[in-house]
Amino acid sequence: MKKIFTLLTVLSLCFILQAQTTKTINHGGTDRQYLEYVPSSYNASTPAPVLFVLHGLGDDMANMFNASGFRSIANQHGWIIVTPQALEANISLLGQTMSIGTAWNSGVSASLLGNNIVINDGVDDSGLMMAILDDLIANYNVDQSKVYVTGFSMGGFMANRLAIEHGDRITAIASVSGTIGNEVKETAPTGHVSAMHIHGTGDGTVGYENAAFNVVVTSVSVGLGAEATVDFWRNHNHCSATPTVTNFPDIANDSLTFEKYVYEGGDNGTKTAFIKVNGGDHTWYYTPENDIDYTTEIYNFFAGTASGIDENDNTVSIFPNPANNVLNVRGENIEQVRIYNAMGQQVVSTSAQRINVSQLSRGLYVVSALMKNGQSVNEKITIW
Repeated sequence: MKKIFTLLTVLSLCFILQAQTTKTINHGGTDRQYLEYVPSSYNASTPAPVLFVLHGLGDDMANMFNASGFRSIANQHGWIIVTPQALEANISLLGQTMSIGTAWNSGVSASLLGNNIVINDGVDDSGLMMAILDDLIANYNVDQSKVYVTGFSMGGFMANRLAIEHGDRITAIASVSGTIGNEVKETAPTGHVSAMHIHGTGDGTVGYENAAFNVVVTSVSVGLGAEATVDFWRNHNHCSATPTVTNFPDIANDSLTFEKYVYEGGDNGTKTAFIKVNGGDHTWYYTPENDIDYTTEIYNFFAGTASGIDENDNTVSIFPNPANNVLNVRGENIEQVRIYNAMGQQVVSTSAQRINVSQLSRGLYVVSALMKNGQSVNEKITIW
């Protein structure tokens, strides 16, 4: 009974200390929402890094937070995670107004049928992020030298816009399948920001060569291409023209290969990195289905260890949370995954990193990832 009581007590404390809160802030006369996640590992006496995680076109903050896997990063390293919500966007075309779903004013624009269409023009999303950052600084001990932004697709475009317009406050960005939008590609950045870009050569949504986007029966360029985006930051930061190149081992049966280029020696210690996914589509790739894990690579870049992962790295991503059918437990050095129910009973033991949990009852569980160095990473999850 003592073991059961102790486990349930710990789980209750996890609920209290790991706070995922939906918050509202009025910006520009409009109430805007965002998810704020403060892990139990946050210590008010120690400045905490902040990571903004930005969703793509038509997506929402909850799905991006749950699916990206950064909750585990926050739990392990004491980072505060912020996932804002974009507003609905409409465009006018051929006299008709149509909704395109949630979208950031990220600088994405295109010339179409004689009109220059700017997505959510007039919405101050860039200022919104800074207002949220100011609120965090007012309420938590924030390490203002470690403010990071990552985003997928249009969220990647938004990450680049933030770095250009608020480079004096943003430390580093990582954009996945989203480049620099037409509206800001000629804008001089306000500071020097380390930047990572990840893009698939077969991306059918945001084209690799010139950010081509399919609209009705035509294709339009909405920003810079993938390599031009990397060159933008490499040149601005005055990084070395000669990169360190890493070819990831081609292990997974996914018809993809991954190459990483890191340009060091930039102003103020900045660097620029590029992960080229040969044959890759408009997708967030992860291990073990693929040869690399985007969440891990982004964390390593932000943490200053983009050169690779050593055998003592205990970084683990566990998502989605809550989970329904499948739970992903990703990490380079995981040997075994065990899942315990609220009574402390082991209900799963596996070496797989993609686990079918559809047969488990709804409720609270603890996932324990046993690492090669003998240590373990534990996290509370909910199955529904």
